[in-house]
Amino acid sequence: MKRSITVLSGIIALTLTTYSCKDSFLDQTPLGVYSEPGLANQSGVDGALVMAYSSLRGTGGWYSSATNWLWGSIRGHDSYKGSESTDQAGEINPVERYETTSSTISVPNKWQGSYDGIGQANVVLRLMKQATDIPDAAKKVIEAEARFIRGFHHFEAKRAFNNIPFVPETATTTADFKALTNDKDVWPQIMEDLIFAYNNLPETQSQLGRVNKWAAAAYVGKAYLYQKNYTEAKKYFDMVIASGKTNSGEKYGLLDNYGDIFKGENDNSKEFVFAIQYTVGDGNQGNNGSAEMELTNPNGSGPGGCCGFFQPSQNLVNAYKTDANGLPLLDTYNASDINNFEANPTAPTYAGTVDPRLDWSVGRIGIPYLDWGPAQTAWIRNLANGGPYLPKKTVHYKAEAGKYQAAGGWGQSRIGKNYPLMRYADVLLMAAEAEVEAGTLTKALDYVNQVRKRAANPAGFVKKLVDEKDPTKGYTTENAANYVIKEYPTSAFASKDAAHKIIRFERRLELAMEGHRFFDLVRWGIADTEINAYLQTESKKRSHLANTTFTKGQDEYLPIPINVINQSKTADGKQGLKQNPGY
Repeated sequence: MKRSITVLSGIIALTLTTYSCKDSFLDQTPLGVYSEPGLANQSGVDGALVMAYSSLRGTGGWYSSATNWLWGSIRGHDSYKGSESTDQAGEINPVERYETTSSTISVPNKWQGSYDGIGQANVVLRLMKQATDIPDAAKKVIEAEARFIRGFHHFEAKRAFNNIPFVPETATTTADFKALTNDKDVWPQIMEDLIFAYNNLPETQSQLGRVNKWAAAAYVGKAYLYQKNYTEAKKYFDMVIASGKTNSGEKYGLLDNYGDIFKGENDNSKEFVFAIQYTVGDGNQGNNGSAEMELTNPNGSGPGGCCGFFQPSQNLVNAYKTDANGLPLLDTYNASDINNFEANPTAPTYAGTVDPRLDWSVGRIGIPYLDWGPAQTAWIRNLANGGPYLPKKTVHYKAEAGKYQAAGGWGQSRIGKNYPLMRYADVLLMAAEAEVEAGTLTKALDYVNQVRKRAANPAGFVKKLVDEKDPTKGYTTENAANYVIKEYPTSAFASKDAAHKIIRFERRLELAMEGHRFFDLVRWGIADTEINAYLQTESKKRSHLANTTFTKGQDEYLPIPINVINQSKTADGKQGLKQNPGY
């Protein structure tokens, strides 16, 4: 890996460039770049830090960002790949079928996205130490921000690849990088970075997109949760819930209406603990928008016009069924399918009761789709491959065009709405897990019911259109489907096992299609049973999933890219990085 510093459109941009052949992956002489000493000043450090934040968007092409729509949602059976079977076949098909190898095309992108981000954070740390025109107090905050970003990216790599090397800022030469190993647990170093950030960041920052003390605390809690250290996780979640606030000084909380979370006007709202910052309409052809999500818009005449990937699975849709009491069917939800036009084009919309979050998370044919009118079959690129459902949370409203959406360089849709990496509802549900482990089931129930109470607000239900041919005429007061949702009674949390089961299901309903599901299944230790049950059923509906199996002890983590393995040998022939089990 070689540090390179370039100037793009008048903005200092620092990148940790990776290459795909021979030792150039680790060392490449950059052309037309500035040296680090030349940027060891306030301006250079500020620019470097901006680019470190920008690394959250991904730096290795598609599938490299922290949105994790492929790695968390498709792999976590919230979604099919969608689109055509042949489009992005080498990149996504093996991932969806749990057949990735160390040469699968998309795997190096995820690795590169993490380690480029780590490299950019390390550039900030080195420049900051050399700069003489930055006050010590300001340096401490800069260090905290950079170490948070470094800790965040190591955390991303850890849960994707597990056996990873930790890269300190002192690694600068080819020999340094070749000497890195992945035979030691990096959790202590990740925690050191995240806790340093918590201890040294201010409660609020002047720029809304920067990490503050409370966002860092939330990630400390999350990292402890992944390590099953529930006592420490609870301590940090308690602080975030009691005192956490946004950079605008607003206490963290749930927005009144579930659907409002994903509107551009609510970027950096009280629900956003930490988010990737995007923007369009800045004269840059949408290049500061979300390139990562440009594949995931409806196709054809639908919003965005391309490319039809990321179609919700039937299993996810079925999970939103409710019983007469407005509670999920935890054990039987997938016994039968919510009907859709694919099975019977003349059938009416499913008449059974459903959780209203369904129609904010999934586009169903005939149901109002944001402000675009009813979702249309023409928006589905290939019904046989992707099924009858459409993604919704990341798609722009028609009224947001220009301000929160713009066309990219080849006409694709770039979204300028921020992407929430952690929402307050996520914090509440993680805290509920920690409360269950602490034996405080009543508190866990309260956190879950806070989330459900918001979902049950009738003002936030999708409504029918006054005129389906002219959505500008607005909505009626009639619900678009049979929405019934209630809070859990105290009796539902009678035991730890029952509480855990409910919390895990609630996380799926609340955070569907947001990149969390697969990582949750792995940390709970149930990925093999859940995913194989899913494959057994879904393969009968989607032929591309036939003869597919999740292999326990292997498929929980991605293989280390083969080019990374090959380039990690030291001068004396020792292999620095070892491949993950099973690959």
